[in-house]
Amino acid sequence: MKDDFYQYFNFALLEDKLPHAFLTETADIETNFIKIINLLFNNGLLKNKDFNQCLNLIVIEPDGKEIKSEQINNLRKKFSTIPYNDKYNIYIIKYAEKMNNSSANKILKFLEEPSSHTLGILLATNSQILPTIKSRCQIFKILEGNNFLVNESSLILKKMLDNLNFANELKLKKEFSKIERDELINIVNLTIMNYNETLTSDKSANNVFALEKLLRLLKSNVNIDLALDKLCIEVNENEYMWRKI
Repeated sequence: MKDDFYQYFNFALLEDKLPHAFLTETADIETNFIKIINLLFNNGLLKNKDFNQCLNLIVIEPDGKEIKSEQINNLRKKFSTIPYNDKYNIYIIKYAEKMNNSSANKILKFLEEPSSHTLGILLATNSQILPTIKSRCQIFKILEGNNFLVNESSLILKKMLDNLNFANELKLKKEFSKIERDELINIVNLTIMNYNETLTSDKSANNVFALEKLLRLLKSNVNIDLALDKLCIEVNENEYMWRKI
């Protein structure tokens, strides 16, 4: 089973709904950096696997012990124009947790006014990133050796929603209320993707609609228990209307 980041990227690109920025946490930055370069090349977003030869790509990594504000300034200057002969200007920041306060605030300003022609991928070894930066990125965690975990949770969530009753509602709230917000957002994203890949009924479409509402609540920092309550209410109401029809 593929890492959820790579699955989601391919799906979003296919649907022409690619977010303007990703934040991906991984213990192995270098391996996943090469995988991302291959992903971009295979999807026609880079013209050369030798990323140093790609005019529409900037790779930023620590200059010494940290990523400095000058590096972000250079990125903003170079990508202030629409790419020529490429769909996206792409930047990858390796070890994004090593941005100092100045560089973190500068990339935040860049993220606050995203261009439809710019794609950013931040790679970090831990979650020590400004919450304001996180809120403007699609967040994924690649768990080396355990990549199935987020995928497995999304399948469990889908099964519970498809068969929602009082017992399943209690299990859903108990199981998913303990998960950290960022991981839960990833699970909900992947569950929506799983539904969209096999969308066969109005009931499934209604569940996707309910999950998209949940996603907005989670990204707005609404209490997780309250957000899950609203999800279950929404799905039960849709189920009632669906049966009534």
